[in-house]
Amino acid sequence: MTTAKAGRSMAPVEEQIAVLMSGVDYGDALLRRQMEGELRGLLEEDRPLRVYLGVDPTATSLTLGHTVPLRKLRQFQELGHHAIFLIGDYTALIGDPSDKNKLRPMLSPEDIAANEATYFEQAARILDPGRTELRHNSEWLGRLQFPDVIALMAKFTAAEMLRRDNFRKRFDDGDAIYLHEFLYALMQGYDAYALQCDAQVGGTEQLFNLMAGRKIQQDAGQRPHVPITLPILVGLDGKERMSKSKGNHIGVDDPPSEQYGKAMSLPDGVLMDFFVLATNVPRGELPEIEHEIERHPMEAKKRLARTIVTEFHGEAAALGAQDAFERTVQRREAPREMPVYRAAAGQTLLDVLVAAGAAASKREARRLFEQRAVLVDGEVAAVDAPAEAGSTVQVGKRRWLRLA
Repeated sequence: MTTAKAGRSMAPVEEQIAVLMSGVDYGDALLRRQMEGELRGLLEEDRPLRVYLGVDPTATSLTLGHTVPLRKLRQFQELGHHAIFLIGDYTALIGDPSDKNKLRPMLSPEDIAANEATYFEQAARILDPGRTELRHNSEWLGRLQFPDVIALMAKFTAAEMLRRDNFRKRFDDGDAIYLHEFLYALMQGYDAYALQCDAQVGGTEQLFNLMAGRKIQQDAGQRPHVPITLPILVGLDGKERMSKSKGNHIGVDDPPSEQYGKAMSLPDGVLMDFFVLATNVPRGELPEIEHEIERHPMEAKKRLARTIVTEFHGEAAALGAQDAFERTVQRREAPREMPVYRAAAGQTLLDVLVAAGAAASKREARRLFEQRAVLVDGEVAAVDAPAEAGSTVQVGKRRWLRLA
């Protein structure tokens, strides 16, 4: 693909449209035609467009769900456009209510700073970091005065907000809707104005927020940007949206064995969506993959797991993760290598699970024991069992410890 440089034109408009509109979903054919027409008009100006994706640091890890819009932003980059990765450190103070049917817990500035520490590094596994502008929306939202907020709120009505599916459902059910939740769409819309963007990439659940940005830009005398919205990737349960808070995610920074094992737990019915949305497999291979899913779903699932791990960790790591999975899960053998934990005198297995990071808390550790998911040398362990040196401990299907 042609990259825009001094004295050189962008790639042909129709070639760009074919790439940039592939996989885009608005849930409305007329809106799609309108947005495609506006994007074509921008591309005909034969200049690099300013395109951004905003991500709120509500957890420490990006997930495969985040990589769906990240891959689209990378496509813009490869066509020579200017990509902006925006960390929503100010919008995270509220939390996006777009896909929520209840109030989202508010984060502290300290939580947000800790969560975003490696966000750009993780995003750079998809984007070209040398050609990506990193911004934080606290740069402009943090400078707004109360009169500015009032002026922003005056552009929208309560009826507009209550037309959103999730707010309307909560209202009809008699559930509380707090005023600060209405501000989220305005804050995200203001981001589009502050960045003077030509296009914004996001998930389909973000469309209301993106359209709010168009309104704010237009009122300020800017040309409204073009929303580029993409389908939502489901989580490991194959039903709900992938989310770290729900524990149904594959993390961008998960180790190879974790990524592989999680991919192998996916229901067969969502494999094709993962190949399409969450990998870079050539589009020409998709018919063959679809056939493989129908005929040999286990082999297709292994192919998906290898592809995911390869894209983030390399082929050698993917093959190692597959070998470990086949050994420990399919053949129920102990892995060749496992972490070693030196147990203190009098420590119980429950204490060891928490101290070694195999369980996040004693409550979670007890639940694992109740589920008979903790084995010592192949036998189900009791919750009050002592930690004995020389033992091999298996926690669930994919976690192992050797006690010393």
